[in-house]
Amino acid sequence: MALKGPPVLLLLAAALVLLGAPATADQYQKFLLQHVDANPTGRNDKYCTKQMHYVLNELRRLDPNPGKNTCKKINTFIHANINAIRAVCTKGGGTDYQTKSNQIMRQSLHKFNITTCICTSREGTPLKKCKYQTAADFRMIVIACNDGFPMHFEES
Repeated sequence: MALKGPPVLLLLAAALVLLGAPATADQYQKFLLQHVDANPTGRNDKYCTKQMHYVLNELRRLDPNPGKNTCKKINTFIHANINAIRAVCTKGGGTDYQTKSNQIMRQSLHKFNITTCICTSREGTPLKKCKYQTAADFRMIVIACNDGFPMHFEES
């Protein structure tokens, strides 16, 4: 399972202290929650459904104005430790990449194991009834970085 429980809260709190700026720290915390699962337990539809329920519930808990409690269409998990992912933000681990919207992000020099979770439920379905389909892959990742920390995963 992805980041969860009290030890993770301590890790995230430490990241907040080290990062300094609250907005940047919040973005990094959200990135970790949404996109990093170093040691997945299975990579099948059951995994995606369980992961997405957990992640979306946690995001709602952390957001003072969470909006509707519905499914997210797509989300990707990177199966690597955070140091390997952070390396993409450096010259030795990544290269500049221009997105279709002309944003400059970072593309990894090496491939990562990833799992993309795609919602199979109708739009507007309540979160507790969301079902997901899994697509496992091994590919380069594209992320936005700020001061050496990943902040956004770009579907590649």
